[in-house]
Amino acid sequence: MTPSFITVEHTSKSFNKEAIFSNLSFTLNKGDILSIVGPSGSGKTTLLRCLAGLESFSTGKFLINGKNVTALEANKRPVSLVFQHPLLFPHMTIQENVAYGLAFQRRKKKERLRHAQELINQVGLTGYEKSFPYELSGGQQQRVSLARSLAISPNLLLLDEPFSSLDVRLRNEMRTWVRQLLKDQEITAIFVTHDKEEAMQMGDYVGVFENGQFQQIGEPEHVYHSPANAFVADFFGDHLLVDQETFIPVQSLFLSRSKPKQVGSVWEGIMKNKLHVHGHSLYQVFIEDLNQHVTVSSSINLTIDEPIYVSAHPDSVQTFTNQQQRNG
Repeated sequence: MTPSFITVEHTSKSFNKEAIFSNLSFTLNKGDILSIVGPSGSGKTTLLRCLAGLESFSTGKFLINGKNVTALEANKRPVSLVFQHPLLFPHMTIQENVAYGLAFQRRKKKERLRHAQELINQVGLTGYEKSFPYELSGGQQQRVSLARSLAISPNLLLLDEPFSSLDVRLRNEMRTWVRQLLKDQEITAIFVTHDKEEAMQMGDYVGVFENGQFQQIGEPEHVYHSPANAFVADFFGDHLLVDQETFIPVQSLFLSRSKPKQVGSVWEGIMKNKLHVHGHSLYQVFIEDLNQHVTVSSSINLTIDEPIYVSAHPDSVQTFTNQQQRNG
């Protein structure tokens, strides 16, 4: 069996005796992309900073390609971190920004500039070599930041919400472009976000993070359709939580103005909002008995605050998997 390329083993981090995360373990193979998604304050960024060496783990081991790098300083780890904002050097040209990290590898200037040019070409910025950061758009600056991170040929690339400052259209374009670049270059990466759609799109695997723990790690489709627990189901928001043990996928729910007969479950709801997504009408309905909002597709033309029945067939009720982590 081929050993894992990335191994995080029983790691924890505490500040002033307060646990940020504890007993985290996961593995990645070469070229895998893991998306870590969760609400703000759950510990995602702290984990990323520990992997980058900007913070130290309190306990546990971190191995890259079989080598224990837990005690290595940040500048000695084969790891690059792409931040939320590009953080480019304003007084340097784009080529100089990209080549910056190579100076610490004691490469000759001619070689540094040649390699930087190759990366500039890869990220689609040919012709901008002599430009300065202020002359570029936000998306272009983030591409430069990515090129600079790739320049040192990292074994692991960490991305901390790199698209959050971009507008919606550009964010979608960057997601597609960056994922394709990572797969083409077979770069192992960990991508942190609080956006569930972004996590599903970017990752080969999705890790749902909350309260310093992975609630579930798995392939995006599996995590979405087979949530491990109520938190995962509620976070993705496309399930109706019947109780702490069972749920109903929203695609199995139906809306009707009159109370349906011969169905498994029926709840009274109030229509609170109407959305239009990809040609479909979606209604956000509040079910008081369950204290939940659920978004359901329907062809019925409803008005705000109109009473509505939400129903489901008995065979649509599913049980949480309670499978928290994917084994490496």
